Amino acid sequence: MKTDVTIKSGKADILIKWVLFTAAITGLGLLSGFYPVEGNIPCIVIPCILVLILAKPVFFERLKLTTLLTMRILAVFAALQFFNPQVYVDIIMLMLIVNILEATFTDLLRHKRYFNAITGFVLAFSVVTLRGVWQFGAPFGKYYLAEGVVPAVTVCFVVAYTLWNWIFVTNEFSDSVALMHVGFLLAPILGSLCTAEMGVYGGLGMWLLLRANSLAIGGWMQIGAKDWFEREYHSERFAKFVLWTKKQNVQIVLMLINLALLGCAIYLTFTNGGVHFEFSPLFLN
Repeated sequence: MKTDVTIKSGKADILIKWVLFTAAITGLGLLSGFYPVEGNIPCIVIPCILVLILAKPVFFERLKLTTLLTMRILAVFAALQFFNPQVYVDIIMLMLIVNILEATFTDLLRHKRYFNAITGFVLAFSVVTLRGVWQFGAPFGKYYLAEGVVPAVTVCFVVAYTLWNWIFVTNEFSDSVALMHVGFLLAPILGSLCTAEMGVYGGLGMWLLLRANSLAIGGWMQIGAKDWFEREYHSERFAKFVLWTKKQNVQIVLMLINLALLGCAIYLTFTNGGVHFEFSPLFLN
């Protein structure tokens, strides 16, 4: 009886920690999103710098966190209009492609996960279905939205990206970190739903911004307390689930689902006016 109680308590303990972690990065991601100076600097910029200096992350962690930090610093400059904020958004869309390809080549060359790599290459191309626009007329805050030409395009892209990225995480990290990344990936979706009542100034259009923020916030937390997360987020049942997702049949099914979603996004984009892009001037008039 005592053993059963201990097991149940352990499961509840992990769930509570995971919920609190997800809620924290969701809330801080929203705060940093709407307020890239007042929220972004204390929630992302300063903690990232401290972690890079004090925690001594491995190369891959340092590279990822440095990239995220650089873009958050640029967000501060964009919000202060040191240059045209739309240029920053254009860079963000380019960086999204680079980050997807970086993970895709890792899947392909290091882990030999060919099915997820196929999804990654199509996903990188599918970034053209999104258009990022700085919200100069937003009722409050200074931020950008990234959306498809119709809402269904954004939904398809977000779902495909979420499935693809989580499979990448299970290949790259331990099951404990994979559980963390359920929160990482859920946070921007929750944040988008929380802003849905804002109409054209919120909803899934905020997903990309919140994804970058939650990844940076969760990233400095993960690196700064790596041993604690590895220990406290370990679940035998979840580890078995992660192992199941690595089976070839499961990977093929997920690839087909993702390719169908991305195919829909591309089709809807090109049947609703196609892709439109023009370079923005570096400075506002």
